[in-house]
Amino acid sequence: MKPITVLVTGIGSTIGIGIAKALRASQLPVRIVGVDCEPLSIGLFRADQAYLVPSAHEDATPYFESLIAISRTEGVDILLSGWEGELSLLAERKSEFEERTGTILPLAPEGIRIGSDKWLTFQTLKAAGVPVPDTVLPDDRSQLEIFRKQHSYPFVMKPRCSSGSRGVVLVHNDEEFEFFSRYLRNPVVQEHLLPEDQEYTIGLFLQTDGKPVGTLALKRSLMAGLSYRMQSVQHPEICHIAIQAARALSMIGAANVQMRLTPDGAKVFEVNPRFSSATCVRAEFGLNEPELAIRHFVFGEDLPPPLIKEGICLRFWEEMYLPIDAKTSAQQGHFSYRGEILSKF
Repeated sequence: MKPITVLVTGIGSTIGIGIAKALRASQLPVRIVGVDCEPLSIGLFRADQAYLVPSAHEDATPYFESLIAISRTEGVDILLSGWEGELSLLAERKSEFEERTGTILPLAPEGIRIGSDKWLTFQTLKAAGVPVPDTVLPDDRSQLEIFRKQHSYPFVMKPRCSSGSRGVVLVHNDEEFEFFSRYLRNPVVQEHLLPEDQEYTIGLFLQTDGKPVGTLALKRSLMAGLSYRMQSVQHPEICHIAIQAARALSMIGAANVQMRLTPDGAKVFEVNPRFSSATCVRAEFGLNEPELAIRHFVFGEDLPPPLIKEGICLRFWEEMYLPIDAKTSAQQGHFSYRGEILSKF
């Protein structure tokens, strides 16, 4: 079989590296083209072909055009996003990207729009009957007053649009509430879900017809917003809730749902319309979402349920060492990579 060429964006991120690891563990022949804006991104050294691309933080147009050019040059079959910051751009220009490149973008624009906004996510899930924590906007004084009567400190406060636990704070009193209401950009306020040691992240894959192919629940411990200790568990109830949540947001492809088991039952506090940093972990336990994306979106397969294994994952740091000339060349915009020159767009 001819190798499938996969473009992995943000390949230096934990998500991008996780996608690359899952692709390497796949039974399919794959060729990974990795892109990142950071010259010394470790993910670039794990790709079969690597490119430096412009940063999209200030102007997204050069970044988008670089993805177009690379996809054409490399004959990319499918793009798997490893950087959450690009999802809104890719969703908005999905049709244009696919028409200009012939590369598949396995995402649902509406799911990206809702899933990227925590307030819209809460409203959508609540309307669909998915159990969620009480959530209000701090500038809605009438609803905030009701919320304060029903819940005591601490409250969770976080930006409407953020990822990786960035900006999430526990508010313990009125003074902190007023400060973070001003400090955080467009925050939402939620009840604090307890106990903290009952947090789960559920990975799942939905076909374009809405059929759930598989789910995998990981009970996790967090450090700096990332799962560093995870246990694969059989838990049909929370997996069913995760599917409900993903369907409510009209998602397709890979998604992950985060919830806590409380005395009142499971409550969903986050839905991510994307791959996650635990993508490679789920691949090890039987749910290889990048492989499923290729089989479904590229080959058009109606996927059978995967065989899920139970087990424990412990994460740790791993190092890569480079000669000093690699750093010097990288700062000039290119460096030697497996005998080739890393291209810059």
